[in-house]
Amino acid sequence: MKFRHIFVAAAFLLLPACASLKTGSQTSAAGVPSAYALHDVYAELVAREGRQVLQVELTDDEQARQLAGAGGNRPTYVLFDDALENGTIEVSIAAELNGKSGPDARGFAGLMFHHAATDGSYEAVYLRMTNGTLNDPGPPAPRNVRAIQYIAHPDFHFPVSRELFPGKYESAAPVKAGATHKLRLDINGSRLSAFVDGQLVLSFDDLKLANRNGGFGLWIGDGTRAYFSDLKVIRR
Repeated sequence: MKFRHIFVAAAFLLLPACASLKTGSQTSAAGVPSAYALHDVYAELVAREGRQVLQVELTDDEQARQLAGAGGNRPTYVLFDDALENGTIEVSIAAELNGKSGPDARGFAGLMFHHAATDGSYEAVYLRMTNGTLNDPGPPAPRNVRAIQYIAHPDFHFPVSRELFPGKYESAAPVKAGATHKLRLDINGSRLSAFVDGQLVLSFDDLKLANRNGGFGLWIGDGTRAYFSDLKVIRR
């Protein structure tokens, strides 16, 4: 089984399995870098559906904080030892409820980017898997149009965007809890386009941290067990 990371500078460069996103960092059998930092999550390689994936969940302490009312959209992520300003990030994701949260858990999992080590700010796009249109039965309104979400930490989370700009930074998406989906983010200056399994599901042109060369990684939320594989990065 082969995994590849893709970069773009002046031309495409294809890298085979165990190549690096950054000099010195190896990729794991799940096709994600093996050099990363964990922020209030734990991660391990596990076998799922006949292959290796990176399983990510909140730490017990962080899950307890969220249950105690610390709120969602917290900085809970796997941060890779690399950076991206503009380009494409793509990853395969499956997410399910782990039974450790309250009734508002939705299977939150996605990608974070433009991370700044100085103040911890970043942007993220994540899926709410149980809100996806492929679930049977489907989610009730308005959850059925809230399956993908953009946030900017620390000041622009979904309660703010939903109040000020309803429907602009979240939308429906063809996802299902427990199923594997490919999430792709195209980042170009202030514009972001998000695709699920090749279908455009969210697009806007006012990224809050546009044109920042910052870290990127895997983001998860409350009550979620997520599985990631096949990370691809294209720089422009």
